[in-house]
Formats: sequence, C-alpha cells, structure tokens
Amino acid sequence: MATADSAAAQLPATAQWYPQKRYAVLPSPFARDPLEPSFHTHNPHTGELVAPLDPSKPFVAYHRDFLALLGADPSLEVIASNEDEGYPLFHEAGIWVEETKEVFFTSNCNPQFRNRIGKLRLDALEPAGGSRTTSSSWDLISPQPAADAQETVVASNGGIRWGDQLLFCCQGTDDVPSSLSVVSPFPPYESRPILNNYHGRLFNAINDVAILPPFPLPTSDLSQHAVEGATIWFTDPTYNYMQRSPGYRNHPPQMPNQVYCFDPNSGEVRCVADGFAMPNGICFNHEGSLCYITDTGLIKGDGSLDPQRPASIYVYDVVRPDPAKGEDQHWGPRLENRRVFAYCDAGVPDGIKTDKAGNVYSGTGEGVSIWNAHGTLLGKILLPPSALPSSLPHPRAPKTRYCANFCLCPGGRVCILAEDRIYVAKLAEEVEGSLLP
Repeated sequence: MATADSAAAQLPATAQWYPQKRYAVLPSPFARDPLEPSFHTHNPHTGELVAPLDPSKPFVAYHRDFLALLGADPSLEVIASNEDEGYPLFHEAGIWVEETKEVFFTSNCNPQFRNRIGKLRLDALEPAGGSRTTSSSWDLISPQPAADAQETVVASNGGIRWGDQLLFCCQGTDDVPSSLSVVSPFPPYESRPILNNYHGRLFNAINDVAILPPFPLPTSDLSQHAVEGATIWFTDPTYNYMQRSPGYRNHPPQMPNQVYCFDPNSGEVRCVADGFAMPNGICFNHEGSLCYITDTGLIKGDGSLDPQRPASIYVYDVVRPDPAKGEDQHWGPRLENRRVFAYCDAGVPDGIKTDKAGNVYSGTGEGVSIWNAHGTLLGKILLPPSALPSSLPHPRAPKTRYCANFCLCPGGRVCILAEDRIYVAKLAEEVEGSLLP
C-alpha cells in the first residue's frame, strides 16, 4: 500500500499534497471565514497563513486514491470569460449534449434581466472552432414557448438531460410560477412546462433536478432517451425569494423547503424529504440506489451567513417497491435512512454529481471537492483566486472564485461554471460521469 510520502512523490506538476497529519494541530490563534478557501486559514493578528497551499497548483490531493482520478497530466484552463460584461453569466445547470458536444448553462440572477441560458462547445478554442476566443466562445439562446404552451423558462437555475430534451428548473417570478420546463437543445429551442404546482399550490423556487430510472436500468441510459417509469426529483428552497432581485419572486413562500418526486407518466408529485435549511443540489449514484442532497443553509440568500446552519451533503437509501411484499411497482421509490455524507469546509456544497466509480463531486466556495463513496475527501480542484463581478446579488468576502455547478463530460473533463468564467479540468480519461452514455 502506498504511503502518504510515496503518493506525494507521484504527484503531477499541477498537483500538491495536503499533509493532513501535519496540519492536525495548527499553531494558535488561527481563523478562517466560512466562505474563504482552505488555503486562507491564518493567524488573525499577523495575517500569516498557518496551513499554506500553493494556489498556482489547482489539484490538491487529500488521499492517495485521488491520484487515479487525476491521471498523469491533469490540467485546468479557462475556456470562456465574461469579465468585461459585468454580470455572472456562467452560474448553474451544466448539461452535456452528446449530439452537439455542447454544455448548456444558466446565468446568475441579475436586476437587468430574468437571467439567461447559453451554450458552449468544449472545443470552441481549438482550431476547429474557428477564430473564437475566451470572450466569444459561447452563444446565448432564447427558448420559445411551444404554440400551445405559456412562457415558463424564466429565472432558470439547475438542469439535466431528459430524453432528447433539456430539463430546466425555473424559479419563477411574481407573474410566472416556478416550474420544471423542457427545452429543445436545437433551434428554435422550443419550450414547455411539465410541472408548475403541488396539488394547486405554488412551489417556492425549484432549484436543482435529478433523474431516477426504473430498476434495474442504469442512470447513464437516460442521456439519450426518456424511459417509461423514470421519475424526476427536485429541490425547492426559497433562494429566489430571499435574494429579492427586482423582477423575481417577491411574494412570501407558501411551503417548507423540501424535496419532491414527479412521475411525468402519471402526473403524480409527492414530497420525499424535508428537514432542510436550504435543499439545493441533488443526484443519484450510477446504480440508482443512493440519493445525495446538499443543504446550503449557511448562505441564507439575503446576503447574510449563519455558520450554525448546514453546509452539508446528506445521503439516503433509495427504496423501491417490493412485489414480494405485495407492493405495486407503480407506487414509486422512496428515500430512507438519511445520514450525513460530508460537511464542506469552504463555502457550501451546491451542485452535486457522481461518477460511475461511485465518487461524489460537489461545487464549493473554492472549486470542486471530490469524495469517495464512503465520504472520505479525496481531493479538490481549486479555482484561481480573483475578483468577482460586482454585479453579483450580494457582496462576497473574500473575493475568491467559487463554483455553483459543473458538468462531467466525456474524456475525463469537468466543465466548471465559475460565474464570470468557465474552466475545464482535465482528469484521467477513465473518469466517467454517471449520466454519460
């Protein structure tokens, strides 16, 4: 078995080792703001860093198993930049479309518009992409309601591939209810809502979404076609109301912050989990036997923080109806045995994904953190510290980059959405996301 020292000796040039045993006891006094990255732990009197990391080496190994994920030559590069425009265009969703080799994304909220949806080819900066640069590597799209549908794609946030469509979480406005809406990935980007109420009551602001296939179909098969019996699971916090952005939701929420399951075949919608401060990201493992849900309650949404509230990932067992017990398979799966999977030490765990090996990835206040299936922190992808756009809904301190969501793409690539930039982290070729074909 490799030791920590031998693992450190095998690190690629872009990676560094975090000596957890050495830093188990730090010289006092020391402090770090909840939103600050891990390399900012410092002496509050002198400002001296007490657990220094090299921010120029973005891959930080906490466990020797991280080396297998990194591969021989990991890299991190900017492929899109919106710094000159003054708004956070690259915020959420992160949906890979295999047919066009594109990633679709949504912007953060902004007082000037109800937010935007865009797309980016990962090879946009390569010779085949023509003369595009980081400031022109993406395109904005304008979803058009189907002839028999109302406008619903406003304040869009999380998203996922659903059959041959894109499925977006639309947080809603005072005039447009929060909804799950499908959008074609091809022009003219026709859209229609598939759910906008819970038995006649308004959702708070649907935030993120995941697909659970019927047993025993693996989750990867859903990237190309919708499957009868698959269900849609989503989180419904109150961030859109708490942020109080002009033109967004201003009437008080009508329901608790909960998680729901929607069966698009029957139309049934039911609450499957509660007890959250702010339920946010959601995903399943490759086998569809575990459900991961993030709680970002540390960030209230009104500009204030409460370190006593969660910045945690919870995991549940997915329990399907058992015909041997006389249970009808059409009753649908439920969640049981909630337990803490991980606690985020920098910011909050927002968007969440799994790979086919069972590892869990989450966007955090410093980049992307990766745990194995047992909740052991394997490593982090740190984003370079830099000033953030002044148009973010509320001031953030310190001025460091963070990742609300990301996308696992073929070839071991992680497309990281970082508000005014998109990064691509290149890991080992063998790394495959659970939702890839």
